Amino acid sequence: YGFGSEGKPEYKIGPDKDIVYEVSLKDFKRAKESWEMDVNEKLALVPDVKNKGNQYFKAGRHHQAVIQYQRIISWLELECGTGIEQHKQIQDYVLTTHLNLALCFLRLKDFSQAVENCNKVIEQDKSNEKALYRRGEARLLRNDYNLAMADFQKVLEVNPSNRAARTQLSSCQSKMKEHQEQEKKIYANMFQKFAERDSKTGRPKRRRDESAQSSMNGEVGIKRRRRSQDCPS
Repeated sequence: YGFGSEGKPEYKIGPDKDIVYEVSLKDFKRAKESWEMDVNEKLALVPDVKNKGNQYFKAGRHHQAVIQYQRIISWLELECGTGIEQHKQIQDYVLTTHLNLALCFLRLKDFSQAVENCNKVIEQDKSNEKALYRRGEARLLRNDYNLAMADFQKVLEVNPSNRAARTQLSSCQSKMKEHQEQEKKIYANMFQKFAERDSKTGRPKRRRDESAQSSMNGEVGIKRRRRSQDCPS
């Protein structure tokens, strides 16, 4: 953000120099709290806040984008509006914002939050293609293969030409197969270890059992001889 390779000789700034600015705040306008605004004021502010969130997202600043999107949700989620048209406008903003939040949380690898925001959309619109797809992505990334497959299949029911969903469905199937193979190996090794341990500990136990049995047999024999001596002939 400096003056590049040319610099600024009149300010005694050479080429490619870092510049430190001292900024003084002269004035500001305090933003209203949500409880201080009516629904019309909130709706008037939403486009600017949404645009700011989109800019943060494009710049890769996903945490900041989440803050902006969550402001919209806090303003509108419990609003009904006055009349059918305004109610629809509110619903559209809320659904779009939840979709944006789901995308942010996917980038942040917070898959549970991504699923939760997709669920909010699907509760209102069961056939929402983006919500189903993003929930499928989140579930796939946290290894919920069956649930992810179900989501991608629903996407294809809504839009059979969705190539990305078809690709993800194939990915689910291959990863599920790979996961099952790994589980088989793990359990096979586990059972092998159990078998080896049992074979090592089993022999001494049998020997102890045999010696105990022979000792018991000896005691029984002695008791029998004693009894025969005590009894009258």
